Amino acid sequence: MAEVTNGTHHAPSAAELYDDIWTQAYGDMQDVGPVHRHMRRLLDGVLGELDYDSVLDVGCGAGHNLPVIAAGRRLKRVTGLDVSPEALRRAEARSAAEFVRADIQREHPDRTWDLVFSSLVLEHLADDEAALAHMRAMTARHLVVVTIAGDFERYRPWEEQMGHVRNYRRGELEAKLTSAGFDVQRTIYWGFPFYTPIARTLQNRMTVEPSFSASTRLLARIMHTVFRLNSSRRGDLLIAVAQPSAPATARTESSSERAGA
Repeated sequence: MAEVTNGTHHAPSAAELYDDIWTQAYGDMQDVGPVHRHMRRLLDGVLGELDYDSVLDVGCGAGHNLPVIAAGRRLKRVTGLDVSPEALRRAEARSAAEFVRADIQREHPDRTWDLVFSSLVLEHLADDEAALAHMRAMTARHLVVVTIAGDFERYRPWEEQMGHVRNYRRGELEAKLTSAGFDVQRTIYWGFPFYTPIARTLQNRMTVEPSFSASTRLLARIMHTVFRLNSSRRGDLLIAVAQPSAPATARTESSSERAGA
């Protein structure tokens, strides 16, 4: 496992924070949770439309999404990046991908990938705009990000358990992507009505556990079935697909060519 450094040490508090989340909250939710399963279903369709030979998973966690990213492809390079040593330890146990430890808010590897992918990361980051700028520097063709939209205050009890610091207002992420140098190609807002607002409201009364009991696993299967009825035009699971914006000079030249055609 490599480690990126910008000449300063990683803030121990960031690594410790995410290590705690991985040991105290994350686990079965990522494997069998109904929202995560539907997220991977939606991503299968989104990624199937993109052309890429190399991929970087920013905030890869334990590597749950790497099989979706690589499905049906012979990728030349697969890399996972995370700030949490605990998450990377789990990822290395389940994948032969290359892994890098770095804080995406502060630094990035000096390379590019065809696809930069980031799932359920931005809602954790105090400086999401810095993270998007670092992702832009590494994106050769496509960016796919998944995050949580909605009313943070309404769902604060659950969101704070998960280590989230924000939910995105509709259009907010799109604006930040544009400011970071991306052209947004497509967005999906999924989850109404059974995830948003019903399940999200009920989550406020729950305590997250890394391991599901037998009854919780049964409930997760039932919810997964019910969630098939959710809308992909309205809801709080947000998927955005973007490409790097063309440089200003390239846009000007293209406009001049069209005018002279």
